[in-house]
Amino acid sequence: MTSAEENQRTASARADGIQVLRRAAAALDEIAAAPGQLRLVDLGGRLGLAKSTVRRLLVGLVEIGFATIDEEGRISLGERLLGLGGADDASLATLFRPTLDRLASATGETVDLSVLRGQQMLFIDQVQSAHRLRAVSAVGVRFPLETTANGRAALELLTDPSAGLSDIAFDRDEHTVGISAAGIAARTVGGHIVGISVPAPTERFDANEKRIVEALRECTRSLAS
Repeated sequence: MTSAEENQRTASARADGIQVLRRAAAALDEIAAAPGQLRLVDLGGRLGLAKSTVRRLLVGLVEIGFATIDEEGRISLGERLLGLGGADDASLATLFRPTLDRLASATGETVDLSVLRGQQMLFIDQVQSAHRLRAVSAVGVRFPLETTANGRAALELLTDPSAGLSDIAFDRDEHTVGISAAGIAARTVGGHIVGISVPAPTERFDANEKRIVEALRECTRSLAS
Protein backbone atom coordinates (compact mmCIF):
# COMPACT_ATOMS: atom_id res chain seq x y z
CA MET A 1 0.00 0.00 0.00
CA THR A 2 1.39 3.39 -0.97
CA SER A 3 1.67 6.29 1.47
CA ALA A 4 -1.13 8.15 -0.35
CA GLU A 5 -3.42 5.11 -0.13
CA GLU A 6 -2.65 4.70 3.56
CA ASN A 7 -3.41 8.36 4.24
CA GLN A 8 -6.67 8.08 2.31
CA ARG A 9 -7.62 4.97 4.28
CA THR A 10 -6.83 6.71 7.58
CA ALA A 11 -8.86 9.76 6.60
CA SER A 12 -11.79 7.57 5.58
CA ALA A 13 -11.68 5.67 8.88
CA ARG A 14 -11.59 8.96 10.81
CA ALA A 15 -14.59 10.27 8.88
CA ASP A 16 -16.51 7.05 9.57
CA GLY A 17 -15.69 7.31 13.27
CA ILE A 18 -16.89 10.91 13.45
CA GLN A 19 -20.11 9.97 11.68
CA VAL A 20 -20.77 7.23 14.24
CA LEU A 21 -20.16 9.67 17.10
CA ARG A 22 -22.50 12.23 15.56
CA ARG A 23 -25.21 9.62 15.12
CA ALA A 24 -24.74 8.42 18.70
CA ALA A 25 -24.97 12.00 20.02
CA ALA A 26 -28.11 12.63 17.96
CA ALA A 27 -29.65 9.41 19.25
CA LEU A 28 -28.89 10.31 22.87
CA ASP A 29 -30.42 13.75 22.36
CA GLU A 30 -33.64 12.16 21.11
CA ILE A 31 -33.71 9.62 23.95
CA ALA A 32 -33.11 12.35 26.54
CA ALA A 33 -35.98 14.39 25.12
CA ALA A 34 -38.44 11.49 25.50
CA PRO A 35 -37.03 8.96 27.99
CA GLY A 36 -38.89 5.67 28.13
CA GLN A 37 -41.17 6.71 25.27
CA LEU A 38 -39.27 5.83 22.10
CA ARG A 39 -38.84 2.42 20.53
CA LEU A 40 -36.45 1.39 17.78
CA VAL A 41 -38.80 2.42 14.96
CA ASP A 42 -39.50 5.79 16.61
CA LEU A 43 -35.83 6.57 17.02
CA GLY A 44 -35.11 5.58 13.45
CA GLY A 45 -37.83 7.91 12.21
CA ARG A 46 -36.49 10.82 14.22
CA LEU A 47 -32.93 10.25 13.06
CA GLY A 48 -33.84 9.44 9.47
CA LEU A 49 -31.79 6.24 9.57
CA ALA A 50 -32.48 2.69 8.51
CA LYS A 51 -33.76 0.31 11.18
CA SER A 52 -30.65 -1.88 10.88
CA THR A 53 -28.37 1.13 11.38
CA VAL A 54 -30.28 2.30 14.46
CA ARG A 55 -30.24 -1.24 15.87
CA ARG A 56 -26.44 -1.41 15.60
CA LEU A 57 -26.15 2.02 17.14
CA LEU A 58 -28.38 1.06 20.06
CA VAL A 59 -26.51 -2.19 20.67
CA GLY A 60 -23.31 -0.17 21.07
CA LEU A 61 -24.91 2.40 23.37
CA VAL A 62 -26.41 -0.32 25.56
CA GLU A 63 -23.11 -2.22 25.75
CA ILE A 64 -21.27 0.82 27.13
CA GLY A 65 -24.08 1.76 29.51
CA PHE A 66 -25.22 4.91 27.72
CA ALA A 67 -28.70 3.55 26.97
CA THR A 68 -31.10 0.93 28.27
CA ILE A 69 -34.03 -0.89 26.63
CA ASP A 70 -36.85 -2.34 28.72
CA GLU A 71 -38.85 -5.51 28.07
CA GLU A 72 -41.30 -3.58 25.90
CA GLY A 73 -38.54 -2.11 23.74
CA ARG A 74 -38.69 1.39 25.21
CA ILE A 75 -35.41 3.25 25.32
CA SER A 76 -33.98 5.36 28.16
CA LEU A 77 -30.62 6.89 28.99
CA GLY A 78 -28.25 4.51 30.77
CA GLU A 79 -27.03 4.92 34.32
CA ARG A 80 -23.41 5.31 33.21
CA LEU A 81 -24.28 8.34 31.09
CA LEU A 82 -26.52 9.89 33.75
CA GLY A 83 -23.76 9.40 36.28
CA LEU A 84 -21.28 11.57 34.37
CA GLY A 85 -22.93 14.73 35.67
CA GLY A 86 -24.78 13.13 38.55
CA ALA A 87 -22.60 14.25 41.45
CA ASP A 88 -23.10 17.94 40.73
CA ASP A 89 -26.82 17.50 40.09
CA ALA A 90 -27.21 15.44 43.26
CA SER A 91 -25.64 18.25 45.29
CA LEU A 92 -28.07 20.77 43.82
CA ALA A 93 -31.00 18.44 44.49
CA THR A 94 -29.93 18.08 48.12
CA LEU A 95 -29.47 21.82 48.50
CA PHE A 96 -32.88 22.75 47.14
CA ARG A 97 -34.98 19.81 48.37
CA PRO A 98 -36.22 21.70 51.47
CA THR A 99 -37.45 24.50 49.18
CA LEU A 100 -39.26 21.99 46.97
CA ASP A 101 -40.90 20.43 50.01
CA ARG A 102 -42.08 23.82 51.29
CA LEU A 103 -43.47 24.77 47.91
CA ALA A 104 -45.26 21.46 47.51
CA SER A 105 -46.82 21.88 50.94
CA ALA A 106 -47.84 25.48 50.24
CA THR A 107 -49.33 24.84 46.80
CA GLY A 108 -50.49 21.24 46.94
CA GLU A 109 -48.99 20.82 43.46
CA THR A 110 -46.03 19.07 41.88
CA VAL A 111 -42.77 21.02 42.20
CA ASP A 112 -39.81 20.52 39.84
CA LEU A 113 -36.14 21.40 40.18
CA SER A 114 -34.13 21.84 36.99
CA VAL A 115 -30.71 23.08 35.95
CA LEU A 116 -29.61 24.70 32.70
CA ARG A 117 -27.62 22.30 30.53
CA GLY A 118 -26.71 23.71 27.13
CA GLN A 119 -29.91 25.05 25.60
CA GLN A 120 -32.28 22.91 27.67
CA MET A 121 -33.47 22.55 31.24
CA LEU A 122 -32.54 19.21 32.81
CA PHE A 123 -34.98 18.03 35.50
CA ILE A 124 -33.00 16.74 38.50
CA ASP A 125 -35.57 16.47 41.29
CA GLN A 126 -39.31 16.53 41.85
CA VAL A 127 -41.91 16.43 44.60
CA GLN A 128 -45.14 15.03 43.22
CA SER A 129 -48.61 16.30 44.02
CA ALA A 130 -51.03 14.04 45.89
CA HIS A 131 -53.80 14.88 43.42
CA ARG A 132 -54.92 12.01 41.18
CA LEU A 133 -54.74 14.42 38.24
CA ARG A 134 -51.30 15.96 38.40
CA ALA A 135 -48.34 17.05 36.27
CA VAL A 136 -45.38 14.66 36.38
CA SER A 137 -42.06 14.89 34.50
CA ALA A 138 -39.44 12.19 34.97
CA VAL A 139 -36.10 13.16 36.46
CA GLY A 140 -33.57 13.16 33.63
CA VAL A 141 -35.93 14.69 31.07
CA ARG A 142 -34.72 17.77 29.20
CA PHE A 143 -37.23 20.49 28.34
CA PRO A 144 -36.84 23.41 25.89
CA LEU A 145 -36.26 26.95 27.12
CA GLU A 146 -38.73 28.77 24.91
CA THR A 147 -42.01 27.08 25.87
CA THR A 148 -41.56 26.18 29.54
CA ALA A 149 -41.87 28.30 32.67
CA ASN A 150 -38.48 27.30 34.09
CA GLY A 151 -36.86 27.67 30.67
CA ARG A 152 -38.21 31.17 30.15
CA ALA A 153 -37.03 32.16 33.60
CA ALA A 154 -33.56 30.83 32.76
CA LEU A 155 -33.57 32.71 29.45
CA GLU A 156 -34.12 35.95 31.34
CA LEU A 157 -30.89 35.36 33.26
CA LEU A 158 -29.03 34.42 30.08
CA THR A 159 -30.02 37.72 28.46
CA ASP A 160 -29.10 39.69 31.60
CA PRO A 161 -25.75 38.41 32.90
CA SER A 162 -25.79 40.82 35.84
CA ALA A 163 -29.09 39.49 37.20
CA GLY A 164 -29.05 36.91 39.96
CA LEU A 165 -32.76 36.20 39.98
CA SER A 166 -35.45 36.11 37.33
CA ASP A 167 -39.01 37.31 37.45
CA ILE A 168 -41.67 34.65 37.59
CA ALA A 169 -42.30 33.16 34.15
CA PHE A 170 -45.31 31.27 32.87
CA ASP A 171 -46.20 28.45 30.51
CA ARG A 172 -49.92 28.45 29.72
CA ASP A 173 -50.76 25.28 27.78
CA GLU A 174 -47.75 25.85 25.52
CA HIS A 175 -45.37 23.00 26.22
CA THR A 176 -48.12 20.49 27.03
CA VAL A 177 -51.77 21.08 26.27
CA GLY A 178 -53.77 21.01 29.49
CA ILE A 179 -50.82 21.82 31.74
CA SER A 180 -49.78 25.29 32.89
CA ALA A 181 -46.88 26.28 35.11
CA ALA A 182 -45.10 29.12 36.86
CA GLY A 183 -41.36 29.13 37.40
CA ILE A 184 -38.44 31.15 38.68
CA ALA A 185 -34.68 30.85 38.10
CA ALA A 186 -31.52 31.97 39.87
CA ARG A 187 -27.75 31.78 39.65
CA THR A 188 -26.19 29.71 42.40
CA VAL A 189 -22.90 30.39 44.12
CA GLY A 190 -21.37 27.64 41.99
CA GLY A 191 -22.40 29.39 38.77
CA HIS A 192 -25.33 27.16 37.83
CA ILE A 193 -28.65 28.50 36.61
CA VAL A 194 -31.36 26.55 38.39
CA GLY A 195 -35.13 26.72 38.04
CA ILE A 196 -38.00 25.81 40.30
CA SER A 197 -41.38 25.39 38.66
CA VAL A 198 -44.88 24.49 39.74
CA PRO A 199 -46.89 22.75 36.97
CA ALA A 200 -50.54 21.77 37.32
CA PRO A 201 -53.58 20.94 35.20
CA THR A 202 -54.56 24.28 33.65
CA GLU A 203 -58.00 24.54 35.22
CA ARG A 204 -56.57 24.05 38.72
CA PHE A 205 -53.57 26.27 37.96
CA ASP A 206 -55.82 29.14 36.88
CA ALA A 207 -57.93 28.79 40.01
CA ASN A 208 -54.88 28.83 42.30
CA GLU A 209 -52.45 31.00 40.34
CA LYS A 210 -52.22 33.72 42.98
CA ARG A 211 -51.32 31.24 45.72
CA ILE A 212 -48.75 29.50 43.48
CA VAL A 213 -47.09 32.79 42.52
CA GLU A 214 -46.93 33.98 46.12
CA ALA A 215 -45.35 30.70 47.20
CA LEU A 216 -42.76 30.94 44.43
CA ARG A 217 -41.85 34.47 45.47
CA GLU A 218 -41.27 33.28 49.01
CA CYS A 219 -38.74 30.76 47.75
CA THR A 220 -36.66 33.44 46.00
CA ARG A 221 -34.29 33.80 48.93
CA SER A 222 -33.57 30.06 48.90
CA LEU A 223 -32.89 30.13 45.17
CA ALA A 224 -30.37 32.91 45.61
CA SER A 225 -28.49 31.22 48.44
